Amino acid sequence: MLNLALGGGTWVLWLLVVLSIISVIIMVERGLLFYRSRFNDQAFVDELTPLLQTQNWRQATALCENSSALEPQILLAGLGQVSEGKEAANESMEAERIKAGLLMEKGLNFLGTLGANAPFIGLFGTVLGIIHAFKDLALTEGGGGPAVMAGIAEALVATAVGLLVAIPAVVMYNFYHRRLHIVLERSQRLGRLLLASLSRQPQELETPLTSRKAGGLR
Repeated sequence: MLNLALGGGTWVLWLLVVLSIISVIIMVERGLLFYRSRFNDQAFVDELTPLLQTQNWRQATALCENSSALEPQILLAGLGQVSEGKEAANESMEAERIKAGLLMEKGLNFLGTLGANAPFIGLFGTVLGIIHAFKDLALTEGGGGPAVMAGIAEALVATAVGLLVAIPAVVMYNFYHRRLHIVLERSQRLGRLLLASLSRQPQELETPLTSRKAGGLR
């Protein structure tokens, strides 16, 4: 441990560089996932609502299948269970919602952990660098003040790099976590619309004759 401390904190800088590369990869990969899954919530609801009111399950299923967003895919799981009843549809959507949440959360814990701990890793490198600088001071005849100051300045770079790695990680963690929450809330809204339509009795449908001719699942 003493040899490690006296060796300086250069290796800590390399550790931070590796961690920053991993964090950038996660940020880009999560960004692509959320970009591909972007969703126009209100437009989709406006198109879906009449289909649910008339219990036109076939067209509602086709509408969900044509979307690449996660929210319609969660609703699609419920539509596949409408013939089994309201409870089965709800449980199927809940299972799909958990699956989507795990998918979106992948890698976010790393960003959160890195954002919380990167400054301390950088501070650790700075302490090691200062220890190394004072060791050089003790071994230098006649002082060697400028050289020691240069060593301390170099050691402080580790703290700066730690902050540089931590700040983007924290920002993107909060942003992606908010996006995850929005997706789950939107899927919850779509699920409630489906469950409400399943609660309607056949005589309560706005156009029962038309819905029977449409040939959807009942």
